[in-house]
Amino acid sequence: MTRRDPSSHAAAGISVSAIADAALAVIRGNGVDALTMRSVAERLNVRAPSLYHHVHNKDELLDLVARNAFDQFTGDNTAYQGLRSVDEWIAVTKAGALELRAFYADHPGLAGLIQAKATPDRDRGEGSRAELVRTQIESLVDLGVPEAQARHLFEVSARWTLAAVVAESNGSPDLFGDGLELFMDGLRARLQGLAT
Repeated sequence: MTRRDPSSHAAAGISVSAIADAALAVIRGNGVDALTMRSVAERLNVRAPSLYHHVHNKDELLDLVARNAFDQFTGDNTAYQGLRSVDEWIAVTKAGALELRAFYADHPGLAGLIQAKATPDRDRGEGSRAELVRTQIESLVDLGVPEAQARHLFEVSARWTLAAVVAESNGSPDLFGDGLELFMDGLRARLQGLAT
């Protein structure tokens, strides 16, 4: 039996997806501050140089995590299909925000990382995050909200959720739950004025 060199990325069977999953496992266990090339390599049972074929440094590793984190989020895209009213959209979005809060709570520091890496037009990329964003925006358009307004309101909602999770993790208990109620009331009023 020939033994492969564990430093070879091909021999180790490393993929970008495996690196992202390992990085999220490190974050889940120890938070974003514990994320290093070495900690990911250890989780994959390879040496750190094996990762450099896909990820050149910690900044690229953080970018990879921000892009791929939602592959492990179990948000339900189908819940947005066939909504008939603003109230239904608010209910689904509120439930999703609570699920997202729990996901971030399981991954300490991830909300802050995602907040720092957030960019507009996230629905135009690939992956589960883009698909979820597209579904939310399209459901608003289906309710009669002009696309530009649907994109803007999605962005406001997504950034509020991130900011509230980050603030809550920094010692502001109950901020998220109370703020979510107030935010959704305001969002409902705005949407009812926009939807045809």
